[in-house]
Amino acid sequence: MTNPVDLHAYGVTAERGFLPIADPLAEIPLANAEWHEAARGLPSLIPTGRIRSIIEALPEFRAELLHSEEELETAMRTLSYLGMAYVWGEPESPSALPARLAVPWHQVAAALGREPILSYASYALWNWRRIDESGPIALGNIALLQHFLGGLDEAWFILIHVDIERRAGGALAAGARAQSAIASGDDATATAALGDLGDAMEGILATMHRMPEHCDPYVYYHRVRPYIFGWRDNPALPGGLVYEGVTAYAGKGQNFRGETGAQSTIVPCLDAILGVGHAPDQLRDYLMEMRRYMPRKHVALLEAFEAGPSAASRIEALGAAAPATLIAARDRAVELVRAFRALHLEYAATYINRQAAAATGNPTDVGTGGTPFMKYLKKHRDETEESLSSKHG
Repeated sequence: MTNPVDLHAYGVTAERGFLPIADPLAEIPLANAEWHEAARGLPSLIPTGRIRSIIEALPEFRAELLHSEEELETAMRTLSYLGMAYVWGEPESPSALPARLAVPWHQVAAALGREPILSYASYALWNWRRIDESGPIALGNIALLQHFLGGLDEAWFILIHVDIERRAGGALAAGARAQSAIASGDDATATAALGDLGDAMEGILATMHRMPEHCDPYVYYHRVRPYIFGWRDNPALPGGLVYEGVTAYAGKGQNFRGETGAQSTIVPCLDAILGVGHAPDQLRDYLMEMRRYMPRKHVALLEAFEAGPSAASRIEALGAAAPATLIAARDRAVELVRAFRALHLEYAATYINRQAAAATGNPTDVGTGGTPFMKYLKKHRDETEESLSSKHG
């Protein structure tokens, strides 16, 4: 068997998936303490109706005090939450961010290779702590480090994603083994690895099914969703958002996508491993664009999986000689990915599409990433189903 993709080289582990190898920091000791304190205080500060003046009064942010990836990610989470609160925390959205906030946000984002807006990495991957530090990273033993308004629904929505990301580690490790076996022509090992991938997907799906336990659709739509919108294709910010003092932007409004689950690297990796294709169109372009918002190492891992052989390509190459067990193991995994996408579509309908729009910045027909999400999610689901071997005789 050829050497599998080395997850560790990309900051990924079988135990934690795309979650950081060390638990995220709550704050950075001795660096920008007032900023972290303001961010932690958002649940009590946003209701005052003057969050912008509070942020404008903060002392200068000192980016030069940040040294490690962990410190950069911690600062990125703090600046991103304050930035989103600045834009969406009062009734009328501003057309510009003050330099005091815009400049360090851009500096930190550039150091991480991402855009200066709240992305999935800051919202979920680096936004949790274990209650019992010797216990698992799992629902029941994890809590949020950072909130907007606070409350059970907001916490549960994000923690569901944290649990899913941790469970995905097993799927990624199994996928790496499967690709290595396929490259070596070892169909028995590939079949076993795809079985392990399917087992991990069952765990992911089980966690996803728990979303309604503590996240109510009405509360999500009106109290959680408004703070994660971006400024691309958003009617509340038709000219985008100006980042004052950021010379690279030359005073021009920027149009960045909002936080969205499409910025998680899990499903694109599974598509690459299993060989689930997406037709070239606007949706495909959007998915490629999402890589600008993912951690660089995670994109590199995705590209490594895409460069390797897929289960579908192996089955196609073998033709009539393809073992039935290999086909069945791949089809089971693909069906679980399809079920995951179908459940995501169902939640999108319940949590968003059936809720009445309360403000121009919270449109019903456009996702937080600025896309016609129902159409896109249906296409994802259908293309996954079309990939099943049973669909091809």
